[in-house]
Amino acid sequence: MRTLIRVLVAATFVLWLAPSVPAQETDGAHRVRAGETLWDLAAHYLTDPFRWPEIFELNPDVVEDPHWIYPGETLRLPGAGRVPDRLGDAERMREPVEAGAPVSAENRPAIRTQETRRTAASERSGEFPEASIFRQPISASTSVLSVSDVEPRPIVSTSDFYSASILADRTTFPTVGVTERLVAENPLNLRLPPAVRAHDEVIVRVTALSVEVGDDLQAVRWGRALPPVGHVLHSMAHLRVTRAFGDSVRAEVRRLFANYRVGDPVIAAAEYTVLPGVVPEPESAGLVGSILGFEIEQTLVGTGEKLFVDRGTAHGVRVGDEFAVFSATEADPMRALGEDRVATVRVIRATELAATAMVIDLRDPGMRPGVPVRRVKRMVE
Repeated sequence: MRTLIRVLVAATFVLWLAPSVPAQETDGAHRVRAGETLWDLAAHYLTDPFRWPEIFELNPDVVEDPHWIYPGETLRLPGAGRVPDRLGDAERMREPVEAGAPVSAENRPAIRTQETRRTAASERSGEFPEASIFRQPISASTSVLSVSDVEPRPIVSTSDFYSASILADRTTFPTVGVTERLVAENPLNLRLPPAVRAHDEVIVRVTALSVEVGDDLQAVRWGRALPPVGHVLHSMAHLRVTRAFGDSVRAEVRRLFANYRVGDPVIAAAEYTVLPGVVPEPESAGLVGSILGFEIEQTLVGTGEKLFVDRGTAHGVRVGDEFAVFSATEADPMRALGEDRVATVRVIRATELAATAMVIDLRDPGMRPGVPVRRVKRMVE
């Protein structure tokens, strides 16, 4: 008895949920009444609302848009009562539409929620009314970045400029102070390592009274000698003075390049004058010189490494100039072809008698001091 009651209740519930579409089938056709949709007709005649495309495909001459069917239209019907296959139309229509796929008759149910009809003009425009559950696809705006919109960059960056070691005589780069100590906030009295990091602050004991707030300084360390020009001066850090106390200054570590430590001398930083967008121009019969040595003593070099050329500002060399490096067997670098070069280097710092250059193109890593170079591109004012 209980089983029978349950069956009757379930049947009543199914009938209550069934669409209220009156049967108006006449010789396999249905005359549309107000409020009906393809979804409702498929549920009534085909036992499955997901089979609405079958009705739509049978009536291309009557239904232009599956969203809208109108009272008085006569629609042909497929075989009523057919139960869809397990993997047939109903299951296929239940599959999720792939993200980004265009909405079409194959992947959308036709539902109309009110009797208000669009005019022929609005139908042709492709707009959906406010009451429709479908809306016009939102077109994603595409931002096209033009090359002309990109800010031009200097051919030598500030980091490359200030990090470069230089070759000079000690007397031409007098110190303005010595790194006295690191300003380390340590409220818990922890045993912190004495390493200096970027954005730390240091106290510099100055020997020149001309150092003021806002001045740029450079922490350096002298290295090996490279005759006949002088010694290698390594860059440790780029500093900026934040406070001045007369016999000392407080400076922020803007950039850290090496193992900067207390006791390192400090010099006045060179002025960075490379303008964005300015590039060197080709030069056919350029300045000839040779390689004095490398920033780090080595036999093989790679791109990004630095070397010293025996030509400087006294010879017209400027930051941004490019030199072709030739093999030691090249007797006349002035007549040598660009194809014969073993490397191309770009000047990133220049002193009076020498220039520091970075390897930007390499064909043979086996360069050594004494090989000839020739300027092939020159920065012009």
